[in-house]
Amino acid sequence: MAPTPRPSDRGTDHAAELAALNRVRRRVAAIGFLAVVGHGVIALPVVAHHLVADGRTSDAVILLVVTVFVTLVAVAVTRSILGRPPLTPLWALVPLAVPAVAAVWIWG
Repeated sequence: MAPTPRPSDRGTDHAAELAALNRVRRRVAAIGFLAVVGHGVIALPVVAHHLVADGRTSDAVILLVVTVFVTLVAVAVTRSILGRPPLTPLWALVPLAVPAVAAVWIWG
C-alpha cells in the first residue's frame, strides 16, 4: 500500500500542477494568436505579389514594409504571452526575414 502524502507534499504537488497548467494555457493562447495573426503576415506578401503583377511596384514595397511591423508585433506579443522578453536580438531578425523571403519570391 502506498503511503498517503503529507499535507505539505500535497501543496507542492498542487503548485506544480498549477504551474504546468499555466504553461499550457500560455502555449494555447500563443498558438491561437499566431494562427490569427499569421494569416495577415502571409497575406501581405501575397497581395504585394499581385500588385507587382499589376505594375504597382511602389505599393508592393509599402506592403512589405508594413509586413515588417506586423511581424514585429506578432513576435513581441507571442513572446509576451509565453512569459518571455518581447524581443531579443535573435528574434528581432525574424520581422526582417519574412519580407526578405517575400521579396525574393516576388522579384526573384
